[in-house]
Amino acid sequence: MPPPSPHVPVEAIREAARRAVAEASLRAVARSIPMSPMGLQHFVNGTRPYRSTLRKLTAWYVNRGASRGEFSEDTAQAALAILLDGIPEGQQADARAALLERLASLHADARTELPLWLARLLDAEADGAEPDDSG
Repeated sequence: MPPPSPHVPVEAIREAARRAVAEASLRAVARSIPMSPMGLQHFVNGTRPYRSTLRKLTAWYVNRGASRGEFSEDTAQAALAILLDGIPEGQQADARAALLERLASLHADARTELPLWLARLLDAEADGAEPDDSG
């Protein structure tokens, strides 16, 4: 199974899943993703998910964060991964950079301050660094 994109904050998603299970139940969280409870348990315990499962987990993570008003750098990375799904792997870096630059341009045109998550992602792109998976 190929590794997940470095731009998908897998460990942040894993931690969110752990917290959600602690707040509710394994079955309830698995149902909301949707995936099997055993698959969710394996993911929470540290296994690397299949690509299709990671897509579900990523969508759940973005939806959960947005519904709670938590739009962090990790949430933005996950949302970008969803938006770029289907773009060939070799073109994703350019597409990601273009999306981030366009968002920055829109903020400049509106004379609004860049959100912290956008500033950090732009800095990481400029440095050529992998995004920080810690938040």
